[in-house]
Formats: sequence, structure tokens, C-alpha cells
Amino acid sequence: MDYRRVFLSMVVLTAMTICINILYILPPRITNSAMDEKHTREFKSFTLQNINCKRILEGDENEMLQAKSMVPKSFPDDETVLRHTTNCVQFRTLYGYDTIPNTEEEQQFPIAFNILLYKDLAQVEILLRAIYRPQNYYCLHVDGFSPDHVHKAAKALADCFDNVFIVSKTENIVYESFQRLQADINCMADHLVKPDWKYLINLPGQELPLKTNLQIVNILKALNNNNSIECLTKQLLSYRFYRQYIYQYGDDGKHYKIIKTKNQNPNLPHGMTIVKGSAYAVFTHQFVNYVVNNQTAKDLLEWCRGVLSPDEYYWSTLNHNPHLKVPGSYKEKCTSNLLSTYANWQIGKTRMKCAGRILRNVCIFSVGDLPTLVNRKELFANKFELEYSYTAIQCLSEWLHNETLSSQPIDEQFYKSTF
Repeated sequence: MDYRRVFLSMVVLTAMTICINILYILPPRITNSAMDEKHTREFKSFTLQNINCKRILEGDENEMLQAKSMVPKSFPDDETVLRHTTNCVQFRTLYGYDTIPNTEEEQQFPIAFNILLYKDLAQVEILLRAIYRPQNYYCLHVDGFSPDHVHKAAKALADCFDNVFIVSKTENIVYESFQRLQADINCMADHLVKPDWKYLINLPGQELPLKTNLQIVNILKALNNNNSIECLTKQLLSYRFYRQYIYQYGDDGKHYKIIKTKNQNPNLPHGMTIVKGSAYAVFTHQFVNYVVNNQTAKDLLEWCRGVLSPDEYYWSTLNHNPHLKVPGSYKEKCTSNLLSTYANWQIGKTRMKCAGRILRNVCIFSVGDLPTLVNRKELFANKFELEYSYTAIQCLSEWLHNETLSSQPIDEQFYKSTF
């Protein structure tokens, strides 16, 4: 008997048995087409059916009441973004990024965007989809304190586009801290590597646009290379800057508290007068270059380290001190127009009705706010929360899509009068 041949036969038989058992134990391999179909079904499940957004936008109270009671079977979340971006080509096709109308006028007027976020990448993706054009640039700053899954989902989203990127330096942000301002400037510095954009708009992740990209382009052209930065000379909230604030770090060197001291802040540098405004604005390319590279801007930034909520003072002070001759700044008048963002603050006697809920004195929008929002002159609205505002987000996105297809003109004279 040839023992070697018998032995080899037994080895082969054993190996085949093991392979068969492994194949039997392992789940069947999911093909690309099966995965695509699964993602498509999931994506479609996020759309609420039987909602008449047109009637809601027209103010139909019965339709609003019905819409408020409707909830999708599931909400998109960070894991959704991670799953769907494993195949970028399929993701861009499924979500419609590659079929967004893009006129020649838009292509010749690229815009840079900062998007600062700390949660809800699925909502940020909805914002990105609403403002996305291949010629624009998008810097994502994820708060350093955000969980890992938020950072991973943001990177996965950015990796599916050539013109979406994660900021090169991340800040750990506490409410009202200097780091909130620094995060915007970090994105600005990264944007300056791309030389061809015309304006920069900074956004939080919970905003949505009220204008199409083409309308935004025409509005920015009407600004005629001027910034649009809010200016408030009353209600300066001097407690934020009269005394100096410092940062008290914990043992980990990462977490900190903002502490008010008894020390008086020094005078502003270069003979500046302090001006209050919003953290959000519309900046020319030249203004951004000035912020990042000019010593006067750097000196003011250093002074702002001792200020509470310095992002509400830095942009406005630079823009509304004419003797500085900052690019795109106002030469004469001080205007309270806040072109970039509409927020319904529930403060004072003149506050607007909020149909949603109120959080820290600001309205979280719901469907009842949509008839007002679609008639606002501002470029964006703040704020929406993914689950609470979901129906409003869907209807506003549908309205914006229809506006993109119909190409409505802007009130050019209004926007020219804002600077």
C-alpha cells in the first residue's frame, strides 16, 4: 500500500471538509448591488410620506397640525453617514450630489464655507447637500470635545468630495470661549490655499439655506466686494469685555472653565472702538486674507482672548472702524442688518412669534415657522434640530430644490442697500 498517497488523500479531504464548514458557518457575502439596494431603501425610508409641503409653506394650519404628528420610521444619524459613504460613487448618486443644477454664472463665482459642528453629521450632510456645488469649498470643523464617531463620520463625508475637507487644526470649544472664534479663523487660513473663491460664509451645523446657490451668488455680487457684518453700538454687553476673562484648565489639560477676573481689560489696540455684532457674517476674500495675515487683525485677536463671546465682537470691530481701512469694510454708516443668518431670538418686546420651541432664548424652528422663513431676506436660518425639526427640514429642502429648478430673481436693490 502506498501510505504517502493515502496520507495526502486524507489531508486533501480534511482541508476540503474544513473549507466547506467555514463556508457553511460564515454568512453569505453581500454583493455591491445588494448593499446599494439596502442603502437605497434606507435612504427612502427617511422621507415622510403624505405631507403637502406646498400647503404648509402657504400657512395651511390643518396641514401643519397633521405634519407635526408625523414621525419617520427612523432618523438618519452618524452611523448612517458612515455606512452610506463606504461607496462614495453610490453615495453621491443616491443623495443626488452629481445631478444638482449648476449654471455657468455659479461656476464662475466660487464660494467658501466654514461649517462648525459638534454633533448630528446627518443634519450637516443635509446642509451640505443644500449648498453643494463642485466649484465651492467647504471646511468642516468638528469640536475637539465631540465623540469619536462624530469625527469619523465627518471625515467619511469629506472623503467623498474633492472640495470638502476637515480643518487642519481642531479647537476644543466651550460655550462663549475664544476657541469658537479661533475655529473659524483656522478654517479661513485653510481656505486661503484655494485662491479662486470670492466670498466666505461661516455657518453652524444646525443652519439651513433660505436662498439657492445661484441666488446667493447674485446677492454677493450685489454687495460689490463689501463685507456684510452686523454692527450694534447699543447693548454692547460690557460685562463681557470690561473685565478680563481667563481659562482655567483641569488636570487633563483639555477641559477648561471660563473665569471672570477683577482685572480690567486693556484698551483696544490701534485706537479701535469696540462694536458688537453676530458670530456669523459674509466676508470678502480680501477680508479673510487680512484677518489671517495682517498684524492689526492679529493684535485685535490677541485682545479678544480676554473677552467673553469674542466672536460677537471681533468681526464687527474690524469691519466698523473706518480708520483701519480693512478690505470690504463699511466706510461711513453702521448697519444692524445681519444678511448671513436669520435667528428668531426670543428677547425683548419686538421678538417674533416662535412656532417651535425655545432653547436658550432662541427659536428652534418647526413647520409653523416655514411660511415666515421662506420670505426672509437672509441667506440662512438658524436653528434646526434634526429630530425635533425633521418635518420642517424636509419641507424646506423640498422648497429649496424647487427654487433651484425655477431660478427666481433676487431683490437686487435691497441687497445693494445693506452696506
